[in-house]
Amino acid sequence: MSTQIKVQKLAGFRDYFAEDVKVREYVINIFKKVFEKYGYEPLETPALENSNIFVGELGDEAEKLFYRFKDQGGRDIMLKYDVMTPMCRTVAENINNIVFPYKRYQIQNVWRSEKPQKGRFREFTQCDADTIGSSSVICDAEFIQMGIEALINIGFKEFRANINNRKLLSGIIQFAGASEKEFIPICISIDKLPKIGREMVKKELIEKRKISPEISDKILDVITLTGKTEELLTKLKKQLVNVPIAMEAINELEIIFDYFKTIKLDKKFYRFTPFIARGLAYYTGPVWEFEILEGDVGSVAGCGRYDNIIGKFIGKEVAATGGSFGIERLVEVIKSRKMINISSTIAKALVTIFDKSLFNNSLIIADQLRKNNISTILYPVPTEKLDKQLKYANKKNIPYVIIIGPEEVANKTVVLKDMRSGEQKKLSINELVKQLNN
Repeated sequence: MSTQIKVQKLAGFRDYFAEDVKVREYVINIFKKVFEKYGYEPLETPALENSNIFVGELGDEAEKLFYRFKDQGGRDIMLKYDVMTPMCRTVAENINNIVFPYKRYQIQNVWRSEKPQKGRFREFTQCDADTIGSSSVICDAEFIQMGIEALINIGFKEFRANINNRKLLSGIIQFAGASEKEFIPICISIDKLPKIGREMVKKELIEKRKISPEISDKILDVITLTGKTEELLTKLKKQLVNVPIAMEAINELEIIFDYFKTIKLDKKFYRFTPFIARGLAYYTGPVWEFEILEGDVGSVAGCGRYDNIIGKFIGKEVAATGGSFGIERLVEVIKSRKMINISSTIAKALVTIFDKSLFNNSLIIADQLRKNNISTILYPVPTEKLDKQLKYANKKNIPYVIIIGPEEVANKTVVLKDMRSGEQKKLSINELVKQLNN
């Protein structure tokens, strides 16, 4: 006998049994339906990519999480960190064949060497949608509207899109007196504001980012201004009137909020949030994230405009905007809250074997049910006692059991047993099919 293999999956990875798979499919199908409703079309890209499309594009924090290695040919490759960057590579490679604006969605697995925790895994499914080839912020507004619709359709009631603009952050940082090279480090820190609070962000800016206390305070004073959206934008206009990039950002934000006003989008589902930065280096305009407000869930999607990425592959700017939803996090919340009633049982009926001599009779019934699109399990062991077969149905939560004994064979009937109520009835084959199809 060979040495027994230790049975243990890798940390940060997981197996998916029926309930998990069905909830995931439920969520994914809703996203697909909503995306296609807005004119987005599907795209898939390979699991492995050349590392050079990711390196230097996502920031130091992200690069620490790369699954990067040399293949047998000595090529520097990696499992894809996200689906957005490979999409950019795909667009660049097919730039002359794509009709722009190009609206695509992509639902595929990605890999990050993160610290495993609840709702966060090293392999997970990203659900992205993007519009490429348009600089209009109407595309940003449409995505936010679409994301809100998807989350409502999934079943969430208390959530919102927190919306900002990276140009506004750039303007605030200029206004405060920080340098351009300090922009990304500052953004990474202030993005943590709702989690760790102002004082801890200030401490990080001073100690980790080496930003002076005066500049740190000036930045934090602006991004923590309070008020309703219109009021807050007015305050920022007055304060940043001499900072062109900030005024450009405010104008874009006003277009987005006017879009929502026109379609009468419920204000509880979105908010202007000046400290939202998004930690990745590639965002260039509006940024937003979707936050579940019920319970300790937090952000379930990171989104924004990234007009500089595709251009790095082809030597000219290509406007783009979109976002990514974390399927795993959404699934965990749905399961923990029992938001949907999905059984892990696939089969609707179990066809039992009365005895070995009647196996063919049971087989014919099972085949007829399947031909009528009724999910059916045929018990595979003709010698097992009927009691054991019924216990199997109970353990699998199969709602109906079909019994075909000598009497039923003679009368061309079956016994249908409802495993939930215990009720039994004799039916013809046609009656059986009709009942199970109801």
